[in-house]
Amino acid sequence: MGTMWTRRGCLKVGLLGVGAVLVGACQAATPQVVKETVVVEKEVTPAPKEKRTISFAWWTGGEAANKVFEEAIDRFELAHPEYIVNRITAPGGTEFTTKILTMYGAGNAPDAHGVPWGTVWAWAHKGVLLDLTPLVERDAEEVKWDEMWPAVTGGCYYPPKEKIVALPRETFGLMLHAYNKALFEQAAVATPEKDYEEGNWTWEVWREKARALTKFGPDGRREVLGANTWGGGYWELQVVMPSYGVSMFNESVTHFNLDHPRIVAWLTMVNEMLAVDRSLARPEETQEFDWASSGRQAIAQTATWEIPNMRQTWVDIDWDFVPPPKGDCCHTNFVGCDYHCINGSAYADHDGGWELIKFLNSPREDLWWALNMFGPPFRKSNVDPWATQVNEKLPKNGWKYVMKMAETAVPWTPIPFQDQLNNIHENEIGQAILGERPVQEVVQSIVSKVDKMIAEFK
Repeated sequence: MGTMWTRRGCLKVGLLGVGAVLVGACQAATPQVVKETVVVEKEVTPAPKEKRTISFAWWTGGEAANKVFEEAIDRFELAHPEYIVNRITAPGGTEFTTKILTMYGAGNAPDAHGVPWGTVWAWAHKGVLLDLTPLVERDAEEVKWDEMWPAVTGGCYYPPKEKIVALPRETFGLMLHAYNKALFEQAAVATPEKDYEEGNWTWEVWREKARALTKFGPDGRREVLGANTWGGGYWELQVVMPSYGVSMFNESVTHFNLDHPRIVAWLTMVNEMLAVDRSLARPEETQEFDWASSGRQAIAQTATWEIPNMRQTWVDIDWDFVPPPKGDCCHTNFVGCDYHCINGSAYADHDGGWELIKFLNSPREDLWWALNMFGPPFRKSNVDPWATQVNEKLPKNGWKYVMKMAETAVPWTPIPFQDQLNNIHENEIGQAILGERPVQEVVQSIVSKVDKMIAEFK
């Protein structure tokens, strides 16, 4: 499939010569030899362009997902033979962001790089990202900005609705809850799909399913894990809070609404699932053992971008998926879209960086990424061909919900202090989930620190 999307340009210049040129003259007294010069018509091949090396950084995930990224850069180099890409990688999360920001501080950051969702506004606020607005306007026919989902492009601006600082990366990622059909059948428990169809797929039902499907051996050791959670992290709350009709912040963005009674109740429920039901696993129980791919986990919180890895590790499992559970409001999702940006420093190759991220954002690449990462394409024109071809590659009933999930997905709250908020949140939220401190105490501690950080943020 890789060569299918290759774009290659060819340039041929022909030099047309004069057929015959008579040189000299005839004199009556002294005969002269008439010299005839013939210029042969030939094709002149232009000198090859000098190779330019540009640096590009992305974070690594599963091996299958990383391979897809390597192939995309290979296609760029084939389409643009004048460029060689110096590939820089680091594990995702804090390690990647720390590495790139450290490189910015040292004055050797890559020409272009990925930025995780939610972080792009923080980096733009630091002033390290190039303003792409003039480039998007100049290359409007190629970029086709208005063809992309507004919920996706809205996250590309900082300040909001003013300057474009990023292009969407990969696909329109969505949160999913996959389930192992065999385990549900063995336990004689109805699958989440039935609950979803009946409008009954709630967080409380999720807990009930997880508890019913968890199994223990005679020695009390867990043999089947009911479910998993991403630990009440800030990313997970982007789905949970809207599902309860709770905004991430108050209207003036001065208060973090983690202390809302509905959210405190949800965190308490997750703590009880781990400590009382034992339907969730502690970190040490999952560190070196993948319950889901072993066929010993009933419900797995995951996302569309994990499907390339699941296709390799879940090959012997009959699985399907549904949207996330709902609160007392609705089923929600978020625009799990990462971004590509250009180093705004004077030493960076802005032209080369732009050609690369523009290529990765192109309509053909968008469809290619969507077909291989399985999330909906961020270009509307690609939705129909994507839906048809994905269904041929991975026929799961859950695909019938994907476009509804995409249409109801909410964008991340555009705040420049996302990194600071996430650090504060992650430092303590695990203590509430693991029962090391009371949930209410941890929540109040986090909220007070976040609110103080917001007030002092510059």
